Amino acid sequence: MYEKEGHRIPNMFSSRHSRITAVIITFFTTLFTLSVFFYLSITPSSEFSLDQQEDQFSIHHYQDEGNLNIFESLKKPNLDLTLEGWKTWLGLNDGRNRKQESRDIRKLISVFNERFPTDDEKPSTRSLNSPTLERLAHCIETKSCGEGEETVVILASFHFNNAYYGATNGEDIWARSSLEAFHSLNYTLLYTFSAMDTLTIYQGLKDKVKTILWEGSELKKCLARNQSNWEDLEVSHTPGTFQNQSKDENQFGCIRKPDYPQGIPLEKSFTFHFWSGPENPLGRHFTLSPENYAMWNGGKGNHYLGYSIETKCKAINLPSSRKHRGMVLGKYAQYFNMSSSEWAWGKEDALGKSINAMPEMLNEETNQEEKFEMIATGGHDDNEGHHEDMYKGIKNLGSLPQHEWYQTLASSKFLLGVGKPRMSPSPYDALCFGVPFINPVMRWNKENPSDWTEWYAQHDALRPYGPPYVYHVQKENQTQLENAMKAAIENPIQSFIPPPMSKESVRIRHQTLVETDWKPWAIAAVKELWTGQDKEFPYLI
Repeated sequence: MYEKEGHRIPNMFSSRHSRITAVIITFFTTLFTLSVFFYLSITPSSEFSLDQQEDQFSIHHYQDEGNLNIFESLKKPNLDLTLEGWKTWLGLNDGRNRKQESRDIRKLISVFNERFPTDDEKPSTRSLNSPTLERLAHCIETKSCGEGEETVVILASFHFNNAYYGATNGEDIWARSSLEAFHSLNYTLLYTFSAMDTLTIYQGLKDKVKTILWEGSELKKCLARNQSNWEDLEVSHTPGTFQNQSKDENQFGCIRKPDYPQGIPLEKSFTFHFWSGPENPLGRHFTLSPENYAMWNGGKGNHYLGYSIETKCKAINLPSSRKHRGMVLGKYAQYFNMSSSEWAWGKEDALGKSINAMPEMLNEETNQEEKFEMIATGGHDDNEGHHEDMYKGIKNLGSLPQHEWYQTLASSKFLLGVGKPRMSPSPYDALCFGVPFINPVMRWNKENPSDWTEWYAQHDALRPYGPPYVYHVQKENQTQLENAMKAAIENPIQSFIPPPMSKESVRIRHQTLVETDWKPWAIAAVKELWTGQDKEFPYLI
């Protein structure tokens, strides 16, 4: 009897239904207890009044708005006792109204297409926006967004359109690299061309937009737009006449400012600018640069974003051997004008004499001596298809499609600069193909000619690199030129990519650009460039 009574309690839980009942009771008891603690934790106590909270967290310096929103929520506790509320509290729901977010994005698609209809005769990257926005709406609604996908970048420079369609100017090559970096980070990319289509996208997505890369001229139009001048700033492909549908003068604007608070934040606006000067009202840090100009300008330079040609270059099948020749950099005959101050090799024909001084070389395939030649690729053809003469002693192959140009460069033994064009991406292509570059130094310190930091060269970014990859030759110095050409021929190199131009380095800098909160930098720039110089800052940060 005693034995049976001693086991009575354990026997109560021996059946399956009894165990389920015990689990249910335990679950609801625990849930009730946690609910009480949760309510008490978010209810302000008398020892810590709301006034005290406001004093403690008053903004005497920059505060992150996201943190401020946390304290705002403590002032107005809101217990949602619905099923969705319990899911949110238990971590089963993220608290977002995803259906509304997706509806807002689909509404933006409709508004954008109405304001900026696609021109089928002139295809552009703007037509990519609708399917891109639809993918974003769908993944938000279904909780299926990949990492980075909800990060929106607006590309408001025409160079991104050019890059998408294969253009090869320096800015377009830089833009192509940025597209590659952004895609590798899985960001959502939207293409615009001017102030008003950029504004439309921003106002439809707001905080989802992290960064805008502007063409400088279009940012200036956005900064200037107001009720009195808006018609003068209109362009056919990005009309903003929709702002004229209201008589409210506060409907006219583009960048966020006191009389247009719904505008684009300036601290999210970066200028896509190839050259070294600042091109943004917030100065250098908001002016993006393809090269690290600060490295050779006493630490003063724009925001180094950089670019990479690694992927494109390494996808090209290189020739198995090189011809006994050099190739000049420059596709226009005007670059070879001997009377120009920008011509590197002087009026005494230093280039022609150096070409003639190159020795013949045994061709292993034909077992015959091969004479050295210099080639060019550019100029214009006459009515009979003859290529324009570029320079005496240089054979001009004429303009070549890009894939043929790559093969022609890769099968040469060096690439030679002539003074222009400056900062071209072509020397990077050459180095990646294993072709040395001869870099003309146009000015230098006469007292210390080896100090490369004081050189003004055709390609300043390559000054830190030396033989056998880059040979730096003083302007008009035939001896240096001849020696460099011979050394480049006799010392072949393997593929070389400057470390800052690796695909991974460029990707990291693009990620930093997009995922950093630049508001503190913007506030500092306003103080330094505007209020600190007694100038009124007309925008809102």
